[in-house]
Amino acid sequence: MGCQSRSNARKNGIAGNLIWSFAERISAQLVSTVVGIILARMLSPSDYGVISMVMVFITICNLFVTRGLGTAVVQKKEVGELDYSTAFSLNLLMGVILYFFLFVLAPKIECIYGISHLTEIIRVLGIRVPLASINTVQQAYIQRNMQFRKFFVATLFGTVISCIVGLVMAYRGYGVWALIFQYLTNAIIDTLILSFVSGWHISMKISHESANYIVVFGGKILITDLICTLADNYRNFIVGKKFGSMELAYVEQGKKYPQLLVDNVISSIQKVMLPGFSKHQDNIVDLKKMLRTSINLGLSVLVPMLVGFMALSSNFVEVVLTEKWLPIVKFILVFTIGYLTRVFESISHQAILAIGRSEIVLRIQIFINIIDVFMVSVVVIFIRDVFILACTTIVTTSLGVLSFSYVTRKYINYSIKEQLRDVLPTLMASCLMGAIVFCCGRLHGEKIVILLFQVLVGILVYLLLAGLFKMKIYFILKEGIKRRFLSRCRSK
Repeated sequence: MGCQSRSNARKNGIAGNLIWSFAERISAQLVSTVVGIILARMLSPSDYGVISMVMVFITICNLFVTRGLGTAVVQKKEVGELDYSTAFSLNLLMGVILYFFLFVLAPKIECIYGISHLTEIIRVLGIRVPLASINTVQQAYIQRNMQFRKFFVATLFGTVISCIVGLVMAYRGYGVWALIFQYLTNAIIDTLILSFVSGWHISMKISHESANYIVVFGGKILITDLICTLADNYRNFIVGKKFGSMELAYVEQGKKYPQLLVDNVISSIQKVMLPGFSKHQDNIVDLKKMLRTSINLGLSVLVPMLVGFMALSSNFVEVVLTEKWLPIVKFILVFTIGYLTRVFESISHQAILAIGRSEIVLRIQIFINIIDVFMVSVVVIFIRDVFILACTTIVTTSLGVLSFSYVTRKYINYSIKEQLRDVLPTLMASCLMGAIVFCCGRLHGEKIVILLFQVLVGILVYLLLAGLFKMKIYFILKEGIKRRFLSRCRSK
């Protein structure tokens, strides 16, 4: 009885933290997406293009302080106060050094792009880097202790206030600076709130033993993510340099909406499952069960959202973003297809990290991103078509899925047959739903009415198909509704 109650408590704890993690992501992105849509209507594509150019460099710098050390602390089996303070000290030092280099190199970057005022933009927006170095360890502490409600509070406050700042500045005609101060305000408020609610007090103590583990393990993760980010931002750099800020804005906006769906679902699962995976790193049977559950639930949520969005993307852009953004529709389709299997790849990635095999992930990412950079270079030199350039993401994502499929089969005993059994029902149900939603979009009438009708039909059709295919998500929802109904009846 005692073992069973502890098992149930663990399951309830993971489920509860998943709910808080999803709530944090969904609430924050719902607010920022709505505000982002309003800003897209108020600002020009070139404003977004300038920000995308600068973010190539900010994102790379941020990676050094947000990945690696924090993940190493979360993954470590036993963590003490000295581990957190060591990670914080190393991270803060790295953040200050990186900002110094950004500050000094800003005029050179402005010369490369040939856009005025880029120096000031880089120096102001670059403040996000040292801020990120502070809150990364705060987030690791919360994540390690499974206190995801605190994430919810910090993220929601930061998102709401920063969105208000962005809207007010855009309304007053500040253009690109509205976006800059929106991003910066969000980082400042997140850091301040986490300082109060995280429960971890800043300390600058350093342990050589802890530093050695964190740097060695976290360094592999950092190199892995750095390779991915450099490859991804190489594409952005090339588009901005060769095709201009307008084309870069179209590519980035086309990637933005499917990426929002992907990042929110995956980050919610990762935050909860990596600590869970790490606690079961010595028990492959339990780890495999958690891996299958995570992939099953992640796919069941994400794939229908992506397929449905792809089916209604044309109406969405015309109604929500206005006709000036219609060129992004083709990019939405490309990136949505490319992201369909990202849940499988990302969660498998976390499971491999949990068993301490970060070098395997590193090898996979080196292979995939060498292919990616090679394809981008070939397209730029010989084809010179920005749409074909975007299509290379489908190839790299496919390579990633195949690689992680092999690795999970080898190290976690997750067979190809089991993988197909977990993936195919969701893909089949989502594709059928997407075809119906697309057909609904061909109806004549008010665009906004048709768009809302497509969303409603998509939800109802997917739930119906989930029941017919006996998918796990259907029974989870059914059980949740049943419990809610019974609890209300008892309260009455």
